[in-house]
Amino acid sequence: MKRRIFALDDQGYFTQSGRRIFPLGVNYWPASCGVEMWQAWPAEEIQRDLDLLRKLGFNCVRFFLRWQDFEPQPGRYSALAFRRLTQFLGWCRERKLLTQPSLIVGWMSGGIFWPEWKQDRNLFSHPYMLRRATAFATKAARACAGFPETVLAIDQGNEICCLPDCLAAPPAAVAHWCGAMSRAIRRGYPDVLVISGNEQAQVTADTGWRFGAQPGCDLYSMHAYPNSAWHSLSFDGMTDPLAQSLLPFYTKCARAFGPVMVQEFGTIFTIGECCDEYLRAMLPACQAAGANGFLWWSLRDFDADGHPYNKNAFEGPLGLVGADDRVKPVLRFFQEFARTLPSLPAPVVDQGDVALYWPRHYYLRDDPLNPGNDPRALSRRLVIANYTLTQLGHRVGLVRGDQPLDGISARTIVITGAALTASEVSALTAWVKTGGRLVWHGIDVSTWGDALSELVGASPADLCAPRAEGVTAFGLEWDFKDFPRHTFLQVLPAQARVVAADRRGHPVLLRHDFGRGQVAACLAQPDDAFAAHSDDRTVRHLWSRWYAGMLDLVGVARPESTTA
Repeated sequence: MKRRIFALDDQGYFTQSGRRIFPLGVNYWPASCGVEMWQAWPAEEIQRDLDLLRKLGFNCVRFFLRWQDFEPQPGRYSALAFRRLTQFLGWCRERKLLTQPSLIVGWMSGGIFWPEWKQDRNLFSHPYMLRRATAFATKAARACAGFPETVLAIDQGNEICCLPDCLAAPPAAVAHWCGAMSRAIRRGYPDVLVISGNEQAQVTADTGWRFGAQPGCDLYSMHAYPNSAWHSLSFDGMTDPLAQSLLPFYTKCARAFGPVMVQEFGTIFTIGECCDEYLRAMLPACQAAGANGFLWWSLRDFDADGHPYNKNAFEGPLGLVGADDRVKPVLRFFQEFARTLPSLPAPVVDQGDVALYWPRHYYLRDDPLNPGNDPRALSRRLVIANYTLTQLGHRVGLVRGDQPLDGISARTIVITGAALTASEVSALTAWVKTGGRLVWHGIDVSTWGDALSELVGASPADLCAPRAEGVTAFGLEWDFKDFPRHTFLQVLPAQARVVAADRRGHPVLLRHDFGRGQVAACLAQPDDAFAAHSDDRTVRHLWSRWYAGMLDLVGVARPESTTA
């Protein structure tokens, strides 16, 4: 049996003929023509760029097959475009470059590109579009199969989660499309690895592209940029440690479900020392989260005009390399990082010592079993918690509500306002009884049954106005106005001790010794209050004070290696 050249090892890293490798390079369009590459075909420019990529010490290029260039009429393929594809792959093979062809380019640089014949049909839910997409995927994969030494993986498409078609289609149709595309790719190239090039919306939104529901894909991708408008909370520029924590956190989320590649990243602007500071913090953190490769957007600044560059001019100067064929000075850390990454030991990828809880039902659309979780709101809270706990010196991981808690590395779990099913509460109850430590913010009244009363050591008594003012805790006074379902749940403590109450005397903070473990519960949702001012660096000491206090309630001290 012939052994496949490229694979993933048991730790989620790429291998080439059994040897671990790290894909490090760029996403690519030629600077002179951008998305018009297959029509303009500047052959000499492309070959010079590939030579330069190798000279700079990089080994991988992700490129894009704009669908209308390859299938201008339904079922009628452009022989010229496919000849150019094989020519490009041949040039990469000559230079021993790894490639990652991306097939469906509906979304690119803020523009949408479709063959005219798509009309208003939905890419994911219309049977005709499914037939056309899978037929194209098989034909393109068959062309790639002639270059097994260079094709690292085939990408279903670029940032498909950004397309309006995703939100217009049922999530089940998106998952079905993903599975059909994976099978179609393997009809053309049976041994190839498959990925689907998506970004942080897999965490921050519910587009149908969900972790755990991308059938046939061997690994996940993650793309993200330091632009507040593209995230679920704001921050204060690239020098802000909160901004620097985002892509590593998204990578960590994906890694909890499978191998993950940082397939596309950049700095939005490519001048200013803020770029260097961002990269020096962000890249090692992504590596520590388990990323198995890194591709910059893009090789050079674009000189091309026309769509999408005429409406998104900021896309032009994002190149890694300047006119002198050198990596731009403030971006050189990526080049340094790429040179040293293969020699770094593989990080320990587990649940850390403090784990954030990813509920069994994270995504909301078309899930009648979801008790109320919304990715945009929950992702904000998770980002706040991940940032703050990391700043406190903890090694922060994730636990999944759809998996057993037995054997996890974390001694402490933090729930940031997630609504849980009864079975999840039962699993947490058993885990705490055996010695686990649980911190829970914003317990949803709809999840509060007898099992939760046993876990928290208190029972619900009334539903009150959503405010808790004058709460003295951890040496400060707090006023809370954020509560699950906009309702303050008044409880009657049984075994639990009231740590803090509001001016009305209603308990807000509870601590419960339960079996061999401990529970600290806050009935308000502090992470929402923190997120409302997430771009204000001057208040983040309050986040640290709060989280350190909550952990102290369950007996978790701040790591000695950190300072106050």
